[in-house]
Amino acid sequence: MNILFFISHQPNPRFVKQINFLSANNKVSLLCFHRSTLADIDDSIDASVTRYNLGSLPNASQPFKRIWTYFKTIKKIRKLIKESSYDTVLINNIDVLLLYVFARIGKKKGSKAPKVAIEISDLREFVFSNSILGKGMRRLERKLYKKYIDKLIVTSKKYYTYHFKKFFEKDVFVLENKLLAAEIEGTTSSERTRNDKTIIGIVGLLLRRDEYIALFEIYKDDPNVEIHVHGKGHFQHVIEEYADKYENIKYFGPYNAFRDARRIYESIDIIYLVYDIDQVSLNNRLALPNKLYECMYYRTPLICSKGTYLEEVVTEYDIGLSINYKEEGAIEQAVAHLVKNQNQIDDIFRALPSNAYFGDEDYKELENFLTK
Repeated sequence: MNILFFISHQPNPRFVKQINFLSANNKVSLLCFHRSTLADIDDSIDASVTRYNLGSLPNASQPFKRIWTYFKTIKKIRKLIKESSYDTVLINNIDVLLLYVFARIGKKKGSKAPKVAIEISDLREFVFSNSILGKGMRRLERKLYKKYIDKLIVTSKKYYTYHFKKFFEKDVFVLENKLLAAEIEGTTSSERTRNDKTIIGIVGLLLRRDEYIALFEIYKDDPNVEIHVHGKGHFQHVIEEYADKYENIKYFGPYNAFRDARRIYESIDIIYLVYDIDQVSLNNRLALPNKLYECMYYRTPLICSKGTYLEEVVTEYDIGLSINYKEEGAIEQAVAHLVKNQNQIDDIFRALPSNAYFGDEDYKELENFLTK
């Protein structure tokens, strides 16, 4: 197969895994914009992949600049599509779908159109909004999916049951953001290093504010606790301000998920994966983040939010605790419980079936899904 990944940002670990896996048996190309708020891990992409860079894309907080950037790139996208014969195009959101549709205008009639798959890793706020704009976007989404989308990929089955089941009747595939065995160097250590202090970790995109501050305010200057933050994102400045002020809050900056994950997770006792679920968007309630599977593999217990799909999975496997971070004492009680029961929880992690966190078989099914 000749596959084009056309995505709105440089590949994150999820897309790198898919690109590398599919490039083993297929011709794969990558067309993407660059986002300054996201880590750049292009050096983890297989060398056989053909890459096309569309330049820098402004943040969503600058909608007119973003639209102008999209407009300027249509000619380049159209030329690429015209000169190539892709069997499948995989895109990642409605913005890119619109770009792709506009770029195909003028394509010769009778020429074979590739199958189009869209992968949804997060539900946009318009999905949940009752505003005129939100309702209008949902109508547009339904029309676009009906006419242009052949296959739908979701990273959480709750995305499909909550939203897409209402209108999408074509092929659907659930691809949870699990690890690939081939991407993991070596095996887990037989014994985790126990720290003198309790190390609480925040790992990944830094998109929360109040959740971080709640944790920082409890443990700032605590001689028995350190907070380690790895990643970059919109609220990076909040972490940097606290790290500058408090010795036990440490910010380590961006990281490469493929090279650095083992070092990071084996230095942390607890992952803090807490969201504010009292928002218009219910995405946080429905998502299954990649950190879940990393925690499983590296045997790191986690604290998550009540009322989420993530809570259901964490509770099912008994690998952490769920809290309402706004309740007084909730964070401290969860940390104390996980520290006290760390040996028991470690035994639970050891007993997990590998297919709970490895998605190798899922990726084989994905390849079949895209080719059938």
